[in-house]
Amino acid sequence: MSTNTKKRGLSPAAPNVDPTAAGAAAAAAIDKPAKKPRKKAVTAKSLGLTKDEFESIKAAPIKRTLKDIVKKLAKQVDEDWHDGYEDQAETKGEWFEAIQEPLQAVLDIGVGKKTALLQCNEVLKIVSDSFYDLLACPCRCDTKDELDEMDRSFELQLPWGETDYTATSGYQQDVWSYVWVALLRVHSNLDNVDEGLLLQCIKDANDNMSGAKMIKLPGYLYDQSDEQYDIDTYEQRDGKNAPSGTKLAHYVNDRASEWKSLPTTKKVHRMRRAIDRRFDGTPERRTRDYHLHDSDDDDSYGRGYGYGGGGYGRAQRDCIIS
Repeated sequence: MSTNTKKRGLSPAAPNVDPTAAGAAAAAAIDKPAKKPRKKAVTAKSLGLTKDEFESIKAAPIKRTLKDIVKKLAKQVDEDWHDGYEDQAETKGEWFEAIQEPLQAVLDIGVGKKTALLQCNEVLKIVSDSFYDLLACPCRCDTKDELDEMDRSFELQLPWGETDYTATSGYQQDVWSYVWVALLRVHSNLDNVDEGLLLQCIKDANDNMSGAKMIKLPGYLYDQSDEQYDIDTYEQRDGKNAPSGTKLAHYVNDRASEWKSLPTTKKVHRMRRAIDRRFDGTPERRTRDYHLHDSDDDDSYGRGYGYGGGGYGRAQRDCIIS
């Protein structure tokens, strides 16, 4: 740099810069959307839970457990649709008993501790979805009828009062609907509730309660041990010390247009296809030896080859054991 430049107080010459490239870079910087702030990770500590409590409402293990039972039933139906009805019924009972633990976790944490609305709502959705997945197994005996007839039950400890709720297999959809009403009531009563989340949870509950016999939103938390409790008048009164349902009724009724316009998250399960292996499927997996006969007289239904009706889709859920 020359002495004259220093004396005049001039800055040194700028390096050669392509004005076109610089302008493009500046424009790109302006057009680039701002980064969204990272969501805070949900932890046991952030929800005020112990590690074990937090683990009990994690969606993945619950979904896996129930899905394994549904897969077991589907496999039993595929292997022996006609004669395997006893094993199939046992698996259905196993599924019903498996929903006790996740439902109790929702009562303990979502209702009792008044936290983890999102996580508990997901647990209830998983339980309901698993039921419809179970129904999509084309068993010979109707699954709902069998659950009604087997009359299995378990107890759920309610966070209010000293009474328990007896869940029976004949009212399987009412079981998680009752828990859902309790969850929604408790969180509707909180001053700091996320209303957007709450309204979506109401939408989810409404969609998944469609098959319940006794529970409809806004619902009642009846006390089965009450001397005045009767299955025909259950809807007339809440149990003692049950969470108030006034605010939930406000959200359900007065803001119905909001939650009804939200997208449904309920899945649709298509009925699986079944093979009656007495007649159909590959010969080595047949449960009868009709295919060994080559005479129309011996096997008129199977046209000499034992193929009764063309394979898939012949099985009917008739619940007639003969």
